[in-house]
Amino acid sequence: MSANPTAEQFPDPASLVTSLRPALVKYFMRKCRSAAESEDMAQEVLLRALKTAQWRSEGEAKGYIFRIAINLWHDRNRRKATHGAVIAWDDDAQFAEVEESSPECVLTQEEDFQTLTAGLATLNERTRDIFMLFRLEQMKQGEIAALYGMSVSAVEKQVAKALAHLMRFASQSSK
Repeated sequence: MSANPTAEQFPDPASLVTSLRPALVKYFMRKCRSAAESEDMAQEVLLRALKTAQWRSEGEAKGYIFRIAINLWHDRNRRKATHGAVIAWDDDAQFAEVEESSPECVLTQEEDFQTLTAGLATLNERTRDIFMLFRLEQMKQGEIAALYGMSVSAVEKQVAKALAHLMRFASQSSK
């Protein structure tokens, strides 16, 4: 028996990682709408994943790779926020009128956000990740199912479980 379980279950980690490339490019394309940037970011994810290829299962590998992708996207946004972003000016753009929020409304929204964050933290990692990919990252349930090696029905159940948990958590927090 080999000391490295990765070598037994993934004779070629590179092929697993590269098989996820189209899904990564599609994920980043939905986010940034730039084919070149999507390709670059997918390539960066694959390089990072291959450097640390120590997974025990294919599902774990896929989850790890997409966690790298999510973190890379968040890092990119933080970098843009701190270094400034170049925005193309569109003379034909119509600007929506921004409504001023009352302090009470802002406070309520902040409390709701803190409750949601605390509720998410109490979910198990897999359920939380599936829920966040579906609700926040707007991935399709079929894509998530393929990513985790599960049925679409199982993904639907995980999302429903997360929603039910968050609703219970919010109602208990408001008491």
